[in-house]
Amino acid sequence: MSSEKDKSKTNSEAKDQSEEKIPLPRSRHASEGAESTTSERVLPKAKVTANLLWTIVVSVFGSSFIFGFSIGAINAPQVLIQDWMRENHESLFKKAPSNGTMNIIYPAAVSLFAGGAMIGSLVSAILADRLGRKLSLHVNNVFAIVGSILMTIAPLVNVYPLFHIGRFIIGLNAGIGSSLVPLFLTEIAPVHMRGAIGTVPQFLVTASVLVSQIFGLPQIFGTAKMWPYIFAVTLVPSIFQSIAFFFVVESPKFTLIIKHNEAKATKDLATLRGVPEDGVAAEIKVIDKEANANADAPALRWYDLFKRPLLWPLFLACFLQCSQQLTGINAAMFYSTQIFRSAGLTGNWPVYATLIMGLVNVLQTIVSFYLIDSPRFGRRSLLLIGYIGMLFAMVLLTVAINLSMNNYSATITSWAPKGAILFVLLFVLSFATGPGSIPFFYVSEVFDSNARASASAMSTATNWTFNVLVGLCFPPINEAIGEYVFLIFAGFLLISMGLIVKYLPETKDKDLDEVHEEMNRKKAPCC
Repeated sequence: MSSEKDKSKTNSEAKDQSEEKIPLPRSRHASEGAESTTSERVLPKAKVTANLLWTIVVSVFGSSFIFGFSIGAINAPQVLIQDWMRENHESLFKKAPSNGTMNIIYPAAVSLFAGGAMIGSLVSAILADRLGRKLSLHVNNVFAIVGSILMTIAPLVNVYPLFHIGRFIIGLNAGIGSSLVPLFLTEIAPVHMRGAIGTVPQFLVTASVLVSQIFGLPQIFGTAKMWPYIFAVTLVPSIFQSIAFFFVVESPKFTLIIKHNEAKATKDLATLRGVPEDGVAAEIKVIDKEANANADAPALRWYDLFKRPLLWPLFLACFLQCSQQLTGINAAMFYSTQIFRSAGLTGNWPVYATLIMGLVNVLQTIVSFYLIDSPRFGRRSLLLIGYIGMLFAMVLLTVAINLSMNNYSATITSWAPKGAILFVLLFVLSFATGPGSIPFFYVSEVFDSNARASASAMSTATNWTFNVLVGLCFPPINEAIGEYVFLIFAGFLLISMGLIVKYLPETKDKDLDEVHEEMNRKKAPCC
């Protein structure tokens, strides 16, 4: 009798353990699915063809460029925008706004962009699986065009709420784009190029932030009369992508796995690879096996992500996005001009320092193309290297600003602003090493195809949620405790580093089964 109980107990434990495994429930084709992920390694190495390059350029220039430009465009002309909002508020409401009111009006314009992006990223999964990756990005240009027009005309008609509405609408565009572009590029990239191609959107984001900062210079659009036209610049990439996407193919993975159209998927993949259709037979077979592996699985609903076995990989994907924002990167991007003024820079030097910061961000992102696929570094090591550099930069920036404001001596007061610039540059350089790009494509490396779009949407929404929180909370906290606000970010960096070391599995050069195996070993008992 006792042996039967023991046997029952053993079977129950085995069942519990099997239910806690990370991989998605496999169908009767599970062995084929496992073979497909492993066989990716032996696929012939595809080249970067003209069609693949064209698809990448159209995707990132029309989406990632708008995302980054909208982050940086509001930074350099911050004082000009605040002055206009103050005057316009008094004109509209016949009462001069208090400092408290201004501490709401301007940060709201900053955060509404992130709020729109959060909503956009949440709906991106529905769009991606119903309309397709390409068509969703195509339609997304409507938001960019409308948002750009509203932000440009708001100062011309002197109604600042229109500016806020425009920021929210273009935020919708950024949210959809920031979720779908990495997904789209990961699906069309040759296996051995996924890391490097996955970094391209982040490169365009950093490059467009720099472009927006250049346009914000007093010599270009950074004047009281010209600053509204900074926000018209995003019309160019949105109109370009609206036209160019007619000459871009859909993701073959979407066409085959979601739409079950093998002929069209084969034709599109051959176009991307620059070979005859029979030349992509092996790659189509891999995609087909991935489709078969989940053919009998029930349709995924968004709340299934919060159940085992998907809960733990979702937590990791969302944790990376959350930790990226809690480093304080967008506080630096949105408020760098203000930070440099706090450090003691005067005149146009805060704007020039912001420009240097943007240039460093771009150059280091280019370096990260090599680092991402270098055999010397994995995803975990690049994240940790970046976070360690950012931690030191935050602490040293706090010290530099403190020294510049307390007049310890003439020498210290004169050198502290230069130190502040150096430490902000170290912060941005460290961010671009890995934390800037990895969270956006890491999610595609830990989920199967039937959950990838939903998981990407959820993790990107997490990024934008914390983007909103940082954008809203930084100004009042900075006003309350000054430079010590950066120590809060330093604390979050320490926590993130500990979680990465303990829980995050390495995904580089591994198939899904290997990633899930390591994930099972590292996962927390609660998940």
